[in-house]
Amino acid sequence: MIHVVEYPKSGGTWLTQLLSDYLGIYYPRNVVPKFKRSVIHGHYEYSKAFNKTICVIRDGRDIAVSYYHHMLIGNEKIPKRITEENRKKLGFKNPEDVKTNLPEFIRYLNEDYTKRFNRHRWSDFIESYAKEEDVLLVKYEDMLADTKSVLLKCLQFLGETEIDNEKLEQTIRKYSFRNQTKREAGEENKKSFLRKGISGDWKNYFTPEAVKVFKQYSGECLLELGYESSSDWEVQQNQTGIDG
Repeated sequence: MIHVVEYPKSGGTWLTQLLSDYLGIYYPRNVVPKFKRSVIHGHYEYSKAFNKTICVIRDGRDIAVSYYHHMLIGNEKIPKRITEENRKKLGFKNPEDVKTNLPEFIRYLNEDYTKRFNRHRWSDFIESYAKEEDVLLVKYEDMLADTKSVLLKCLQFLGETEIDNEKLEQTIRKYSFRNQTKREAGEENKKSFLRKGISGDWKNYFTPEAVKVFKQYSGECLLELGYESSSDWEVQQNQTGIDG
């Protein structure tokens, strides 16, 4: 059994699809299969129950923006009633105004959301995996920049020694953002589960208040993962994300 985990909206579904397709094994989503070699994918904290785990990590600021769209704008994978319930719960005057609402949404993810639904904070999730020897950490940003290298690294970690390069390339093309959405990376569809396909999009939404709130909850984790080199990072206007 191959085990892939992520904090939600970190790219874990993408990596699971790549591994499942290349290896030709079953992907049962969030169900633990029986009697069949499979790739399982989830959002839970570290457990010794699994032999080897691949943990996909992503800049927590991009996760906050992506999660906001997922919960409050909605997409084809979320029933409309769930989006309406989330909007009612948070009570934003204009849910479409991501920039204004983001600071309070970050607080919600780290406080009420974790307590009411028994979820974990992004920083706690990362910490549970970061120092475990049987875990391979891969960054979503590296997957965007060089999908093949990251996939090869994962296959090596899983003990796959013979690589079929042609098949590998076919798998990467099949699950590319362009092929799955018929859009270029960076071309946004706010109503799609695969919304934008880039990294660095937080720069288009974070205000000084959002920076302050994010640092309060996850500033140290951001530094530990190398997403910033010092704690005095701020919003730099007119910066765009990095296309994959």
